[in-house]
Amino acid sequence: MIRKTHKLFKIIALALGLVATVFGQINNFEFVQSDSAYVGSDTLIALHGEIISLTTASQQITVTRVTHEIPSTWTNSFCVGIACLPPFISTFTFDLAETDTADFSLDTFTHEAVGIGRWTIFAVDSTTMEVDSVNITMEVVTVSVDGFFERPESFKLSPVYPNPTNASVNFDLNLLHAGEYEIVLYSLDGREVMTRNYQLTSGKNHLQWNLQGLPSGNYILSSTGAGETVSRQVSVIK
Repeated sequence: MIRKTHKLFKIIALALGLVATVFGQINNFEFVQSDSAYVGSDTLIALHGEIISLTTASQQITVTRVTHEIPSTWTNSFCVGIACLPPFISTFTFDLAETDTADFSLDTFTHEAVGIGRWTIFAVDSTTMEVDSVNITMEVVTVSVDGFFERPESFKLSPVYPNPTNASVNFDLNLLHAGEYEIVLYSLDGREVMTRNYQLTSGKNHLQWNLQGLPSGNYILSSTGAGETVSRQVSVIK
């Protein structure tokens, strides 16, 4: 029997709220991912969300798209509020009015090509440096009609400690399977500050990074492997 095949779209979207810069601070906004499944057509996949003001004061929010992986034939861009940015722009700053909500979407034109795309979207309050983020993994594959998808096996990234730090930081990666993992330290504008690749074993892996040479500020520590990305915030003080 000849089994027909067709393209199926799988979106795995994880929303991760990061710790506010000042301990005990009340969150001034929230970045909410609202789609958990495929939305779109054979050529366009859109993931929607909202950036919601939780305060009675206006805020200046900077949204940064960090692309971890994308097929060369795909085109990817994002929209915030009424502004839809071209693919080559990855950072956008806008004013979020008091108790207002800004619509967000990450739009991907796949041109019907299979592949995997992975992004982290950071939203930062420019005044308080409060951070919230969404990690997105999208897979486009060709499978048989009776095929099915399984979510990639997850791994856990422990909180970073000490945090804040003026020297080094420690963290643990708890893995179900051995493999290659990339860890990147980002500044809040999306620049890669440090990048290291590890071949890690299953179970608990303890890692330590020396951050003494970095200027004071807030950073995002992001670990990628097994098709997923997990992020933590870390503050450097001098």
